[in-house]
Amino acid sequence: MAAEVANLVSPVSTGAVAPSTEAETIPEKTTGKKKSEKTELEAAELELKNLEILERRANIEDLNERLDERKNRRLAVRMTSVTNGQTLNAIAKEQEQMQRRCNHRKGGNGAAGVMSGQGDSLWFALMKHRMLNGDVWIRCMRCGKTWKPPVKSMFADEAKYQAAVAEYEAAKLMPTNNSPSSSYAFSFSDGGQYFREVTASTNLR
Repeated sequence: MAAEVANLVSPVSTGAVAPSTEAETIPEKTTGKKKSEKTELEAAELELKNLEILERRANIEDLNERLDERKNRRLAVRMTSVTNGQTLNAIAKEQEQMQRRCNHRKGGNGAAGVMSGQGDSLWFALMKHRMLNGDVWIRCMRCGKTWKPPVKSMFADEAKYQAAVAEYEAAKLMPTNNSPSSSYAFSFSDGGQYFREVTASTNLR
């Protein structure tokens, strides 16, 4: 009787233990899957951070390149300005030397007469024009020198101003057989002084 009871209990006991083993293995599979997903997520986040770092580096490189280009453009403009300034200064010096050599007379022969402005005529190669304020401007048609009433504020001292006035008065007395020209005349309350000041750096062309 005892053996029969044991046989009846044994299967029940064995059946009760089996589900317990299966229940223990299921959490292990789930935990492994979660660990794998977590690892993949961490890897993706790390890759994203690396990409963000690369993007920032690329943006910095682009910014540095733009700054270098701007710097190079400014340097090129500055160098062009310096070169242009040097060219203009050289032209001005050459013109000043030519005007000093020129005797402002008509005629002359060969290179001395044509290139150096060494005319041999009694007449001066001058163009005289009366401006709208009544001032007479005089220009040598060989070297381009212009005489006009000097503006006192343009001179460093009284002596240089008086020398310019004397040179202008002498130019007015140079004889020429060229016909003078004139603009329409206007009356100025300041005697034309403001007109002289704003045209102080202007020459007859």
